[in-house]
Amino acid sequence: MKLMDLNTFRLTYLFVVNLVILVVSLKFVVAASNSKRESPIFAFSLGIFLLSFLPLQVLAEIGSGKINMSKLFLSLPVYIFIYYDLFLCSLEYLFFSKFFKTQNTSIGKNSIKESMDNLPDGICFSKADGTPLLVNRQMQEISYQVFGRMLVNDVVCAEDVRNNKIKIPTKILQREPLVIESKGKVWLIKIILHENFRETLAYNITLEWAMYKEIESKTSQIQRINESLKDYQKNVVEYTRQKEILQAKIKIHDKIGQSLIYFRRYLKKNKKTKEDRHMLIKLWMESLLILDEKIDEKNDFTEEKPDTSKNKLLFEKLISAAKDIGIKVHLHGKTPDNERDWILLVDIVHEALNNAIRHGEAKNIWIYLSEDDLNKFLKIENDGLPAHEPIREKGGLKNIRQHIENYGGRMEIKASPKFQLNLSWPKGENYDL
Repeated sequence: MKLMDLNTFRLTYLFVVNLVILVVSLKFVVAASNSKRESPIFAFSLGIFLLSFLPLQVLAEIGSGKINMSKLFLSLPVYIFIYYDLFLCSLEYLFFSKFFKTQNTSIGKNSIKESMDNLPDGICFSKADGTPLLVNRQMQEISYQVFGRMLVNDVVCAEDVRNNKIKIPTKILQREPLVIESKGKVWLIKIILHENFRETLAYNITLEWAMYKEIESKTSQIQRINESLKDYQKNVVEYTRQKEILQAKIKIHDKIGQSLIYFRRYLKKNKKTKEDRHMLIKLWMESLLILDEKIDEKNDFTEEKPDTSKNKLLFEKLISAAKDIGIKVHLHGKTPDNERDWILLVDIVHEALNNAIRHGEAKNIWIYLSEDDLNKFLKIENDGLPAHEPIREKGGLKNIRQHIENYGGRMEIKASPKFQLNLSWPKGENYDL
């Protein structure tokens, strides 16, 4: 069967097939021209296009009945025409595989633009007056979301942002640096001025901004907690001061009351012995020692912050008061260098002095101070009368143990060959915590 013997349906079918072949070859010509027109690939695509145009022209002339160029092919068998179409398809396939292989390994006219369009961030290069030179797809989308129009002038867009001329619901989250929220995404806008052009960048910081706001919220929460802790600490300190002042007052009251009761009994006695006078003098010496120390403590509590020098002075007054009532204190070792250890030392020595006066009739007290990497050590001895019975912890000794255990320390008592008190507690100032 020859071409001129084909009916209208078959001519139409062949025409559509060749039209598709021609359109594909035209696309290849356009793609090759955008890459490099001087390359052999472009000449090859142009040759395929011309070869694809020939059978379409022949079929068009046969179908319309206006025979010009097609008269040379009217007697051509149909299978030759089909083979020719298959040959064109083979050429197009060969071009397709060759072109896209070289396209992935070479840089063409649109390679830079295409790579920029695939970036997740917005990029715009413009002249000094704002006229765009190169804008990627993401920057155009951002411009449309923020201003409702495509980017036509970079300077005008920057001015609109300064004047809040932006499309709702876009929000300006921050001015310096500029941070904009639009359609659930947060963009950091950065403008870099070069000598003859402007570079505008838009970074997607949605995740970073969410983390920043979360950190900001937690920081604010921590600050509120810190303020509450500071108030709580002030209240605890004030409560502790008031409690210790109250305990000092109670102790002074009890000791002086005890002395007055004994003094009253002494005055009522008809027969007054030397031992009674000795006991009365000892009670009043203890009362004076307590009164001298507690008054100084009370005055120190009225200060805003306890000072190490004040506690040191209090300790020296305690030693001086002991000397005044006939007890010599021998101090060995390095004295504390922080306020908490001074308070503890003063309290323990005071109780030890009271016990030495009341129970042992001591004339000398030895105080040994030492420390290691973790703990402080205190040993107190006196030359009082030896105990004939097991020592029961009550009154002063009980107070010392309770005090030292509150600080996380330990206490040990030895009664022979002479009275010895061994104490230890952890280093540091935050015992209360």
